Amino acid sequence: MRKRIFTATAVLVASACLGLEPWEQLGPNGATVSAMSTVPGFPDEVYLVPEGHPARVMHTSDLGTNWDIYDTIPSRVYDLVVDPTEVSVLYAAGDRGKVYRSVSAGRSWSERGEIPDGGKVRRLTLKPGEPDTMWACTEVTLAGGISGIGAYRSDNGGLDWSGTLADSGFMAKALLLHADSYQTGRLFLGGCANNMPRLWSSPDGGTTWQDISTGLGGTSVYDIGVCPTDPATLVCVTDAGVYRSANSGANWQQVESAPAYSIEFAPMSPHPAYVGSDNLVFRSDDNGATWMTDTTEFFGTMTRRLEINPNWPLELYAGSGAGVFHSSNGGFSWTELTGGLTCLTVPFVHFPFSGMDTVYACPFGYGIIRSEDRGITWSPVEGFPNAGLSSALAVNPRDPDTVVATTNFDARLYRTTDQGDSWVSFPLQDNFVSRGVCYHPAGPDTLYAWGGKRDSLSGPPRFRLLKSTDRGENWVSLLSRGTNRGMCLGFHPSASGETLFAWGAVDGFRALYRSTTAGNAWTSLSSGIGGSSARDFAMGPVGIDVYFCASPSGVFRTLNQGQAWTDLGLRDVSAVLPDSADQDIILAGTDTAGVYFSDDAGIVWDRDTLDLASREVLDLGRFPGSGVVYCCAAGASILAHGVIGIAEQPRERHPGQLLVRPTLVNGKLDVSLAHPTARGASIDLYRTDGTRACHLASPPAGTRTTEVTLPKGLAGGTYLLVVSSGQERRTAKFVLTK
Repeated sequence: MRKRIFTATAVLVASACLGLEPWEQLGPNGATVSAMSTVPGFPDEVYLVPEGHPARVMHTSDLGTNWDIYDTIPSRVYDLVVDPTEVSVLYAAGDRGKVYRSVSAGRSWSERGEIPDGGKVRRLTLKPGEPDTMWACTEVTLAGGISGIGAYRSDNGGLDWSGTLADSGFMAKALLLHADSYQTGRLFLGGCANNMPRLWSSPDGGTTWQDISTGLGGTSVYDIGVCPTDPATLVCVTDAGVYRSANSGANWQQVESAPAYSIEFAPMSPHPAYVGSDNLVFRSDDNGATWMTDTTEFFGTMTRRLEINPNWPLELYAGSGAGVFHSSNGGFSWTELTGGLTCLTVPFVHFPFSGMDTVYACPFGYGIIRSEDRGITWSPVEGFPNAGLSSALAVNPRDPDTVVATTNFDARLYRTTDQGDSWVSFPLQDNFVSRGVCYHPAGPDTLYAWGGKRDSLSGPPRFRLLKSTDRGENWVSLLSRGTNRGMCLGFHPSASGETLFAWGAVDGFRALYRSTTAGNAWTSLSSGIGGSSARDFAMGPVGIDVYFCASPSGVFRTLNQGQAWTDLGLRDVSAVLPDSADQDIILAGTDTAGVYFSDDAGIVWDRDTLDLASREVLDLGRFPGSGVVYCCAAGASILAHGVIGIAEQPRERHPGQLLVRPTLVNGKLDVSLAHPTARGASIDLYRTDGTRACHLASPPAGTRTTEVTLPKGLAGGTYLLVVSSGQERRTAKFVLTK
């Protein structure tokens, strides 16, 4: 779909060639599981919903040999439930309090009901034996950075709901809802609030709740299991390990220290129990008292989903950050069912300056991966514990073997000097939540890390930028802002490292700061930018005073280094990427509407979602020294413009840009270089499959602009124009009309 949006006086313009190119689906393969469910009585069938908006409901009836996309739901989906009494009926938990239902085995969906207070519906559970009675837990955003955990009930199949908020606090998350199959009316609700684990039980179907959190470690409760042979025995899993209670939660004992995210007891004798962890699934044969693992074949951090065949206690499915896996022998060996899908959530891509074809990425729940061919093929980097929770990564610009990373799990920096063969770690600051890390562009011993800093374990994070001058071994605060809740979402140094930019949110408002003194003094540039946070920032072409800022209120541009900003339109913008040579060409990514582009400085925006399976854009990036653009969309791995085709491999670190005008061509076109050629050049025309169409011209040394005439008889379509000078190659695409 392409949709044109006018944000000023309507004008007619030709579409930029960038918007007419197809998005190329790159790897890596796998699936970030948002929701999954097996089908009672049909052990070879699995439903899968990868992360992303809109939610794609996928189905396999042959253990993953083939996957079909049945339908899309206009929301993110966090849980999927099959009615065991009528397996053609399914329920899905979505955003904005929406509950969806399918009566056609997932082939079509409709909105069923809406939960009061809205928010994210994190979990759904049906009453055993009475599927018209169901419960939901929600995560509601409240004022002042507070969020709430809600518990709700429906007695008419999800049409109407009633309930209340069970708790609220900073960073509160609803992660667990479980209906006890062995004690009628008993429910469990859990998650986290104020960075502490929270767990409640209800004996009366959610009318009253009792806090049974005391004794649990970690920051979040993820799941709970009830022992089939003794319902007073509970097993609870948190990010600090596995906890067991023999008295319905009055007391807890830690029985396993590995982080755990899911727990299931087999309903049939001998009732083994399984726990999903990081790259492991543990099994217990003694009602959860002791745990063992017999395999290392399983892969994927944060195994949030476990499903057991009710008729065969050794057959189970596991859903993790890497995909869906199947075992028929109690977890001894595993088969990956989603290895052919490209449904991973990749929050960002990183391009080290040292390798022109190298790309790094960190799919959430997967680990650090590297490509040596611009993202066409990927290989894992040997990681450290919790590498699957990496929130940021940077490569030393002077030493490509040195890589640093931070995680969402702990306040530490991890460093390798041998491309991952071995790692060391250093503390950042107590209670620091990292959102990013990078090297000083000219000083390989200097690092920056940014995110939020809590005053205490249970307090809210506040905007914080850190600096280290000894390769990450010691850190000091470079920028702190706010008295309430905030977060530094991004940081960018200039080429010299003297001018620094940091952005994010402070006390509920957008924040953008600049320092021209290497961080000694800071100036706010936020005035004139709308929205509750500055989500992304970018500078225009080198040598001009143009900046861009992305926020929930749209794309904002300044022509005078932040003294005044202009709203260029759009909403819910998550990423902005201006062209490196033409200040009028802009790309913007959004939360739910995909990618927009403009070639007239934001007067007109064209929407390009033709090739985007997910329209929830997380990152946009450009490969250094080329026109290759990457898009990270939730649950859609990595997409790109211009990677596949002829080898576009410039030999110099920062080659000049190549511009072609017009981009809709019918005979002649102007070829312009940002920098003139140092020697004679050859201008050639290629088709997008990489075959050479013809030679066009041979301009002499010093040429900056030349006009070329296309030969008659060329078929209409997209072409690649390549200017070669020595070992340097510059590539642009255009559309030939007939």
